[in-house]
Order: sequence, then C-alpha cells, then structure tokens
Amino acid sequence: MAVALAVGIMAFIGYLIINLPFALVMALAVTVTYFIPYIGLMLGATPAVIVALFDSPTKVLLVMLVLLISQQVEANVLSPLILGKSLDIHPATIIIILLAAGNLAGVLGMVLAVPTYAVGKTIVLTTIKFLRARKKTTMP
Repeated sequence: MAVALAVGIMAFIGYLIINLPFALVMALAVTVTYFIPYIGLMLGATPAVIVALFDSPTKVLLVMLVLLISQQVEANVLSPLILGKSLDIHPATIIIILLAAGNLAGVLGMVLAVPTYAVGKTIVLTTIKFLRARKKTTMP
C-alpha cells in the first residue's frame, strides 16, 4: 500500500507540474491500479494518456515521462527501502539479489528471489538461536 500511495503521489505531483487536467483523479487511478502486478501502471496511465491526448500530443509524452520517472523511483529506491525495513534486509542486499536473480532466472527469478531469501534467512537465524539456547541449557 505504501508503494502504491507513493507512486500515486509522485504521479499527482508530476501531473500538476505538466498541468494535466483532472490531475488528482488521474493520480488516484494510478494509485488504485498499481496494486495489480505488471499491468497496473499501464491500466492507471490509460486515462491520463487519453486526457493528455485531447490536450496535445506533447502532453502525452510528458505524461509517459512522469510515469516512467515515478516507476523508476519506486523500483530502484522505494521498494528496496520498504522491503528492507519490513523484512529486516538491507536495501543494497535486495538490489543485489534482484539483479542476480534477474540474470539467472529472468522475471520469475526476480519475483521469487526476495521471498526465498527472507525465508532462508529466517530459517538460518532461528536455527542459530535454537542451537545457542540448547547449548546454554545443556551446559552446567
């Protein structure tokens, strides 16, 4: 939800900068549809592109530029920070995992990499805590 809200706010600010009519409504469309994986941004951008098309062809390019910038900021800055805080993983680690998984297994690897890492990390840390606790209780 935080990521979708951040993308919606960035889209709203960008729409205001380029003076797009109905900027708030168009940004709300981006925010609501951003929850849909892979195609959400395209669905949310469609109304803004149509409104911009009635204004001028250059405004369509500006709308696309606003959405491209907001999506890049989300993918490269916000998502690693938010995922890192919620999973207690450093953002640089997430970026490295995504790059490696993308090279090794493509899009599917990128989708599964961070959850797999988080589960593996949890298992290892829990096992270490268990072994340390067990060692303390068996020592006189």
